[in-house]
Amino acid sequence: KFTKPKSILEVGTAIGFSALLMSEYAPGDCHITTIEKYEKRIPIAKENFRKAGREDRITLLEGDATEILRELEGTYDVIFMDAAKGQYIHFLPDILRLLAPGGLLISDNVLQDGDIIESRFAVTRRNRTIHARMREYLYELKHHPELETVILPVGDGVTLSTKKEESTVTQNK
Repeated sequence: KFTKPKSILEVGTAIGFSALLMSEYAPGDCHITTIEKYEKRIPIAKENFRKAGREDRITLLEGDATEILRELEGTYDVIFMDAAKGQYIHFLPDILRLLAPGGLLISDNVLQDGDIIESRFAVTRRNRTIHARMREYLYELKHHPELETVILPVGDGVTLSTKKEESTVTQNK
C-alpha cells in the first residue's frame, strides 16, 4: 500500500494467500503476476482467485520460476520472493532485471528458523546447501551496488530491498 505499485510479481504462489492479500491493499489498477510450479497447489490458487473475484487482477503462470523469469519482460514495482529458498540466489539476476528502479524486492523466510546465523557445521547435513545458498543470497542483497537492503528478524525473517534509481547507482560507482 505504501509504494502504490502498478505491477507486482510474486515468485511462489502456493494457494494464493499472499497474492490475494497484496491485491487487497494495492491500488485498484495494480496487476499481480504470480508463478507456481507445484501442480497440486495451482488449482487451489486459481479457485481462491475466482472465489475472491480477483481473476482479472491476478495472473498465475504455471511452471518453473527459473524458466519463466528468464522469459518475462518489462518491470515490476514490487517483487515478492516466497518460493524454494535454495533457489533465491539463482533467481536474483532475473529479479534484478525485472525490478523497476525505485522498486521494492521483498524476500520471505530468509533466516531459516535462525539457522542462518549458525556455523554451517551446526546445521543438519541435509540443510547445508540451502543454508549456504541463503547466506550467499543475503550477502548479495546487502552488497549489491544496485540495492539498499534491510533484514527484518520478524517471523522467519524478511528482507526489504529497494533498487536504487539509475543516477544513484552511477554516482556510487
